[in-house]
Amino acid sequence: MEHTIAIITARGGSKRIPRKNIRDFCGKPILAYSIEAAMSSEIFDEVMVSTEDAEIAKIAKSYGANVPFFRSAETSNDYATTADVLLEVLAKYQVLGRDFQYGCCIYPTAPFVTAEKLKNAMEQLTEDGITSVVPVTAFPFPPMRGFLLENGQAHYAFPEFASKRSQDLPFMYHDCGQFYCFRAEAFLESRSLIMGHTKAIVMPEMEVQDIDNEQDWKLAELKYRLMREQPEKKMEKGLKGHPMKSQKENAKQEHHYFLRKAEWKDMDQLFQWANEKEVRENSFSTAPIPYKEHKAWFEKKLKEEHTQIYIFCDGSIEVGTLRLEFGKDGAKGDEAVISYSIAAEHRNKGYGQKLIVLAEQEACRWARRKQNAEHALGKVTIKAQVKAENKASNQIFTKAGYEAYEVGYQKAIKLAGQ
Repeated sequence: MEHTIAIITARGGSKRIPRKNIRDFCGKPILAYSIEAAMSSEIFDEVMVSTEDAEIAKIAKSYGANVPFFRSAETSNDYATTADVLLEVLAKYQVLGRDFQYGCCIYPTAPFVTAEKLKNAMEQLTEDGITSVVPVTAFPFPPMRGFLLENGQAHYAFPEFASKRSQDLPFMYHDCGQFYCFRAEAFLESRSLIMGHTKAIVMPEMEVQDIDNEQDWKLAELKYRLMREQPEKKMEKGLKGHPMKSQKENAKQEHHYFLRKAEWKDMDQLFQWANEKEVRENSFSTAPIPYKEHKAWFEKKLKEEHTQIYIFCDGSIEVGTLRLEFGKDGAKGDEAVISYSIAAEHRNKGYGQKLIVLAEQEACRWARRKQNAEHALGKVTIKAQVKAENKASNQIFTKAGYEAYEVGYQKAIKLAGQ
């Protein structure tokens, strides 16, 4: 018996938002987010998409998922349940001689699902007695105090709670509609994803959005962008600005540019940045980077003494990445090669110039440490390989005082005290 399977349910016949499972969401088909989360988690023996639609199948395969068979007409109609689809998928795999111990159903319109969330849920599924795991979020207001409307008139749905203060009522939660992890044997027996021993993982409301109409879609994109561009910590900090100053002035005071060393947990984020369309176009090797190749490369780089990889931050915002390699490819000991990228949503905001300044400071620190250990270097030369077509980077390095050389730009910086 094989261990785990991720089943992404993506039929083509959505009515309220036509073709919603492959509609562009913040730069790529919304289905891609679910596939990438499952693939990058590296916890599944099989990542497949269940669909009856040839176009969806093609897109799913382009992002690395398998589509070994098409969904039947019975499970493609408006009345088929998620459980019906999963039962069919597991049965078809059994015919192929493949059984799974654990499964995870991931919805195709779940851009807030991450590899870490899936790994966390699957880990909890292995606890004794747990048959399924589901992400939930709290109702923003107690439903026990809700109204029913009849002929335009409101009355309490639950009169017994009418005199209760909302803060005195217990929190109630609802399904996030993102994914479900389950023990296959228990699911096949109960034919339900919510069983007698279902464990809940509470998600913040900011990371949950049902997508059933155009307004939902717009809200989901706003939430997604806000999560990436302005995390909650930064939002809270911004609210603490001086009350007599404008929001623009307060925002200006919040900038705090710094580099933090990349860690293993950053691998997936760096993978996404490296494979972003414009990044690949501006690279000397334009082909997409396979995940396994990226993982092996990142693991190697983290161990190299002459390489440093950083996440470039503006306060709590992760803006991009920087790599410094000292003495790379036969370069002299006083040379540092710089590679960087800015996340798509943060470009054209002046971040490139800020990043170059931090890169120079870090290269000088490295050179001074080397100088103290070996001999006085006097200077450090920073080099960057830049394609002629990459107008943005060409402009940034030129503005920062770099001179052109064979394949890019270079700048010699005299060390303090030399």
